[in-house]
Amino acid sequence: MARRNDAARVADITSLKKIFPYIMKKRSESLVYLDITIDLTRALQFVKEFNKTPDNGCDHQLRVFELIVAALMRTIAVRPQMNRFISKGKYWQRNELSCNFIVKESYDDDAPEHGVLLYVKPEMRLHEIANKINKGIVEVTQPAAETNVDSLIDAVMKLPHWLLSACVGVLKWLDSIGKAPKALRDLDGLHTSIFIANMGSIGMGPSPKHHLYEWGTTSLFAALGKLKRKRNYHTPSGVPEFQDTMEVSFTIDERICDGYYSMKSIRTFQEILYTPEILLEGPQLPPPLKTARQVRQEKKTVRKKKKQELKLARKAARRKSAA
Repeated sequence: MARRNDAARVADITSLKKIFPYIMKKRSESLVYLDITIDLTRALQFVKEFNKTPDNGCDHQLRVFELIVAALMRTIAVRPQMNRFISKGKYWQRNELSCNFIVKESYDDDAPEHGVLLYVKPEMRLHEIANKINKGIVEVTQPAAETNVDSLIDAVMKLPHWLLSACVGVLKWLDSIGKAPKALRDLDGLHTSIFIANMGSIGMGPSPKHHLYEWGTTSLFAALGKLKRKRNYHTPSGVPEFQDTMEVSFTIDERICDGYYSMKSIRTFQEILYTPEILLEGPQLPPPLKTARQVRQEKKTVRKKKKQELKLARKAARRKSAA
């Protein structure tokens, strides 16, 4: 399997990481859970000021959820290893930046749920991402809204059991070899850069620790808890102040990057929310993924340089011993 239609093969992998997909073959064997508390005090103030600003580019009132999603998308854009997945023992980096979240039509037990799948360009700014999110939510929360996923599932479930099992088996095979068409990948929302669950919207305080799905390629899950306000007595001035916080639980496939890289990425996410003004401008994106040929050439250059250095060191040692 040399190519996929949704990702590029990652050639620049350390020797230690190459063995991980063979030791831990499934995402369920590779889960890392990370709970953090983010300070949203400045972010909430930013949202208020942003909504008061005329001609801010938003076609609606900016929501805190949209700001958080924009911060997650920006983090993945500037930290591209978080946009990787493992398939057939190899490392792949997605060609696109995307997210998926679930929206209920109403807060009733029997209200239908719909997935909102968004593709985001890495250079997008806050208002552009917020408009895409709002448009997606509006589309699926219309009365009796029915998405393509709902229609397809209803139709497929009418098939006989043996035929349904065979169809799912074919889809799994196509997905495993990276040949599933984009239309099929978009149906389930489990081929995205990140799956986001806004648990705070239904009043859940502590964010739950969610699993990763074996189906699809999503290697990153974020569960957002309830926005809380508390009084902070430990301030530099000594004067108590209100502090707005939210618990966020991340689930990461530890094989896609090392611990230092993932922790630094989470810190980047926190820093963006602490200074959300940077989302008003485009990001400074990292260089593109190196090709296999570039990696081989770099390794060849390094080996050649080390060989020359060793040769010079031996000559210097012989001259020293001769003297």
